[in-house]
Amino acid sequence: MRSSEVFPLFPLSVFPVPGQQTGLHIFEARYRLLFEQLESMELVEFGIPFSLHGKLSGYGSVSRLIACGEQDENGHRDVMIQSTDLFRLKRFDPNESNSSHPYPTGSIERIRDWSEWQVQGSALDDWTQMKNLQAQTKEPIQPMISVIEVLQELTPEGAQVNQIVSDLAAGRHPSRLNAMLRFARVVMEQEVQIKRGYFPN
Repeated sequence: MRSSEVFPLFPLSVFPVPGQQTGLHIFEARYRLLFEQLESMELVEFGIPFSLHGKLSGYGSVSRLIACGEQDENGHRDVMIQSTDLFRLKRFDPNESNSSHPYPTGSIERIRDWSEWQVQGSALDDWTQMKNLQAQTKEPIQPMISVIEVLQELTPEGAQVNQIVSDLAAGRHPSRLNAMLRFARVVMEQEVQIKRGYFPN
């Protein structure tokens, strides 16, 4: 993508990953206009830069509108979106006084290698143990799993996804992913024990 291309942005505290569908309730006037333009195909996609307590993280998700509900008497509506890509945020313009697109815009750089991110090491061991517990077998379930598939299944909070994406995009060790899978595996082991009549502390 050209860095000079104007890209519509909708900062949120959710961080959908590619393939994941998310429902949103649209009520603010500037974002109602954004989704009207998406519905009419004037726009094809938009970016969701992750934002927490009003602070942008620098990473986000490219998404498309896949379903749009009817507007209520106040012009509010429910929509369904699907993430298709991940990005780094290069520039952010609030555009609050721009009548043609009063929603934020900016420049993004797509993260091209997210589909190649693989769960590795102890995190892969934890994932395999979880799958074995679910299937009640000791046979290997899947020797490799992508990070995106794990995030799709576990649906962690936006802040966790943001940390994992920012670590991997920067070439850092994804310690948050490892901790998340370790915790999920321990919880699942305890659930299995409870079903068998054991009550772990």
